[in-house]
Amino acid sequence: MSLQDFPLSNGDKRFLSARIENRTLPQTILLEGGSETHRHALALELAAAIVCTGDGERPCGVCRACVKCKANSHPDIQMYAPEKKGASFKVETCREIRQDTFVLPNDGECKVYVLEDSQAMNDSSENALLKILEEPPDGVYFILTCDSRAAMLPTVLSRAAVVPLLGEMSAFSEDTIQVACTLAKAIAEGNELSVLRESAPLEKAREEIRQVLLCLSEIFAAALKEKSGGATAESVYGEASAQLTKKLTKPKIYALWQTAQTLIASAERNANANLLLTSLCYRLRQATEN
Repeated sequence: MSLQDFPLSNGDKRFLSARIENRTLPQTILLEGGSETHRHALALELAAAIVCTGDGERPCGVCRACVKCKANSHPDIQMYAPEKKGASFKVETCREIRQDTFVLPNDGECKVYVLEDSQAMNDSSENALLKILEEPPDGVYFILTCDSRAAMLPTVLSRAAVVPLLGEMSAFSEDTIQVACTLAKAIAEGNELSVLRESAPLEKAREEIRQVLLCLSEIFAAALKEKSGGATAESVYGEASAQLTKKLTKPKIYALWQTAQTLIASAERNANANLLLTSLCYRLRQATEN
């Protein structure tokens, strides 16, 4: 497979391709969303690209390192996951990984640690990795996969380049996108009256509020990525996310994304639509003022 075969935005494909070509991949990458199969396959593809010793496109598929990757026997690519589905990621495992990062590679210049289902890490496990994620040794890379970044500690997210995989459920109606984009622009401008006016049609429509919140979450995530130096998303959100990036600081955009996650959870718990709408207007405005 190549990056073109994965359900990624065009911007993310270009971003990863350029970083692979220049050997400047971030040392910590978080693959979020999509299917478990795609996350696993993309993690292996990126790991192979990191250890590949061939010339030209990487992974080349023919060098000694790539041959070992195909056989799942490369000694410098280590895979970790919870012992069983639904189990927690043991803190002892994270401590062992942290210690092992200071051991020189066996077969090249780089080491890659793939941590699958990292949403299963509890706070203790994530904290055990924090320092090494913040200042990884030269040539050491981490590729984490998770269902949703909402399950990860903010301190871990701040140290990772988040790459979202697209899923079948990521499409929104044109009306939802229009409302979400208009709200995002109003939030960026700090226009409270516009936020109230644009959200008014959602009154008593809890499912539509949820859809708008999900769409807003994607817009905030795109803006956060752009603010962090990632590729600019080529999507219907482009103008809205660009305005957020221009007008707001990274901490404020992140606060908006966190607030959206909280409100989505409320919507999914069948919260009263009117209360949810009131909370949406108040809390999103509050996130930009702190």
